[in-house]
Amino acid sequence: MMIGSGLLARAFAPNYANQDNVCIYAAGVSNSACRDPHEFEREHTRLSEALRQHADANTFVYFGTCSVADPEAQATPYVQHKLAMEALVRSHPQHLILRLPQVAGHTPNPHTLLNHLYARISRSESFTLWQNARRNIIDVDDVAAVARYFIDTSDARKLTLNIANEISYPLPEIVAALERVTGKRAIFDTEPRGSGYSIDIAAIRPALGVADVKFGPNYLDRVLDKYYGKHD
Repeated sequence: MMIGSGLLARAFAPNYANQDNVCIYAAGVSNSACRDPHEFEREHTRLSEALRQHADANTFVYFGTCSVADPEAQATPYVQHKLAMEALVRSHPQHLILRLPQVAGHTPNPHTLLNHLYARISRSESFTLWQNARRNIIDVDDVAAVARYFIDTSDARKLTLNIANEISYPLPEIVAALERVTGKRAIFDTEPRGSGYSIDIAAIRPALGVADVKFGPNYLDRVLDKYYGKHD
């Protein structure tokens, strides 16, 4: 059972759309800059109803955010909302909460970091670059592959896991990679702002080999070329 129709829902649908015993909740607020209480309340209502309807599911999957570990983001309305939704999901006896970083994939959502940067660079529009910021990037297909390992393991329940890359990239490195993909030079001003934070992925390491997910020095370029490169 799939709830949602966006990037994550499409990645999980081939395996779980027709499974009544697994509920993938891939809906809700998708803009981390959101401050609208009506949007948060809408997700609260929809999620509460989904938990009620699928109380007997063998697995109820909810997607949180790794930003709960980011000192600069912890107090934002979005992160506080996501934590509240996680607490709600924990009422389900077979819950599985998967916290995600910046997920790369084909999506029209203009609020994702990668879509925002790609649009600015490809249209030669100026933007402000936080020089000290680091962001963790992972392919949505890798998210789905790692998640399947835990969803299909019967004892992997009542868990909160980070599914993330083993490294986070400096924002200037991400911009440089997008310059290579687009063949255009980014136009930006820099500000000495931003920071990075560690994401513990020890719990998912057993799944990486099974899922054939390989991070490494070329991972960022491979992922950006996959979703933003020009292919014949």
